[in-house]
Amino acid sequence: MAGDTYQLIFRNATIVDGSGGPAGQGDVAVRHGTIAQVGGHVPGRADEEVDARDLVLAPGFIDPHTHLDANLFWDADLTPSSSFGVTTVVTTNCGYGLAPVLSEEARQYLVAAMSTVEQIPEASFESGVPFDWSDLASYAARLDELDVLINHAFLIGHVPLRTAVLGVAAAHTRRATAAEIMEMGRLLRQGTALGALGFSTDQVVGNPGPGGTALPGQVCGEDELLSLAGELGRGPGPGLFTMANAALLLGREEQTADLAWHQRLAAASGRPVVVGPIFDSTEDPGGGAAIMDLALAGRRPGVTVVPQVSTRPFELWTRLDSAGALVRSLPSLLEAVRTAGADGVRALAADPEARALLRREGATMPPNPVFNGRWDHVRVRYSHQPGVEGKDLDALGAARGVDPIDLLLELALADDFETQVAVVMRNGDDDEVARLVAHPAAMIGASDAGAHVLANTDSCYAVWTLQHWVRERQVLSLERAVAMLTGDQARLLGLADRGLVRPGLAADLVLFDPDRIATTRVRFVDDQPAGGRRLVTEAKGVEMSVVNGVVATRQGCSTGARSGRRLRPAP
Repeated sequence: MAGDTYQLIFRNATIVDGSGGPAGQGDVAVRHGTIAQVGGHVPGRADEEVDARDLVLAPGFIDPHTHLDANLFWDADLTPSSSFGVTTVVTTNCGYGLAPVLSEEARQYLVAAMSTVEQIPEASFESGVPFDWSDLASYAARLDELDVLINHAFLIGHVPLRTAVLGVAAAHTRRATAAEIMEMGRLLRQGTALGALGFSTDQVVGNPGPGGTALPGQVCGEDELLSLAGELGRGPGPGLFTMANAALLLGREEQTADLAWHQRLAAASGRPVVVGPIFDSTEDPGGGAAIMDLALAGRRPGVTVVPQVSTRPFELWTRLDSAGALVRSLPSLLEAVRTAGADGVRALAADPEARALLRREGATMPPNPVFNGRWDHVRVRYSHQPGVEGKDLDALGAARGVDPIDLLLELALADDFETQVAVVMRNGDDDEVARLVAHPAAMIGASDAGAHVLANTDSCYAVWTLQHWVRERQVLSLERAVAMLTGDQARLLGLADRGLVRPGLAADLVLFDPDRIATTRVRFVDDQPAGGRRLVTEAKGVEMSVVNGVVATRQGCSTGARSGRRLRPAP
């Protein structure tokens, strides 16, 4: 009606509604936090009218795999995720979380586990997280009090769950008794009743816990996880069982056997089991797609395994004076770093015999799950030296007539150890990644936002998907990509009022330019608690995001609004 008033009207937008259906043209109006009208010309007026001509209006992006549990308490804007048009995040993935926490010893262990595996500095936890809760109920209530820019939902983590029942010493060393499994089930039921989306664990072979110990998901028995899966099946909400799976970094044979285990878990719950990320490996091209084929073929009523895929190359950056993946593959370099840090590396570089030994190690590195020993898979990602960023050490060394080891040392010394190199661990073949991204079984995710703060910045995955897989490679249509980032996620997560541009649903929206959307150059910022550094990238072409009807960002920058809230799944 002509007299209608709204908070927002987007005029003349290209509406990609999150369903996967064809894009439409027209207006979208927002009133009282919900979408009021979609399409055609909306009569009336609004507090703000946005000229959306030549821009795409879509549901806000939903990131299902983050480690932003702690960031919720120290970064109300949830940067850089919010700059990418993300309006909802899911926390407590891979089993790592902040509740329940029933003792100081438990708190220290939970922090140490997240710091060890997800590489979030312990000092940031100590400075930025209040830990003014104990059980799941007080934690959920604390989350409800937060004033943050975007929405958030959580899973129940295996690490705090097991620690609360077995105690710290036993949580990562032994199997649970029948009584302990029953108590974990009770706590899991409590969590899903409070609105948790499900349960998460980490069974990855090779992931070390604090001090090199095992992780709870590595020592637990199958009976424990099957019992917890059954509890999910009897509980409310989507009852998702999510995991970083045991064979994540292993070969096709191990991953195939692992898939059979995931199918047993799905049968025990009758709910989806989300596993991954599923990667492509240089040593086994097509292996990731083959596992996804098996996952799709194995689906039947009550048995659904959902492979989560990353849309980006999987790599971890490292300096030469820290014990990253590459350094750990070179024994004499690792010893120098452990002994004296940067000074140890300087001494090694100045010693001809030590340098010659390091060259021999570099030429004979045996492959391991995180590095295949190939210098053409080690790329310079950050350097003050001209003409080296983005290039691999094999090609650079050949062009300069030097061994890759000598080049690596020279760059590090010239940059005063600011040089960052990255081992391409998985997803190095763009064509094979295209097969994963376009696979009918694929669930896009695996951003790990909040984790690996000095080694990775894949929280930009939604923007990268639209930039690379839609515009540059044309592997996905715009409509399909948006659906994978929004509507598909909302359905799986049980968020029935999100993920679509439809009247009556929550007004979580993103407005972007499909011809300009892209990520910026990765850089370091010193904005973490206790003076910590992290890698970030920002977005270009994301014009605006709206969270629960309130404009949350403009051109990727926070408006200062705090309209995000904890989301609960539909009953």
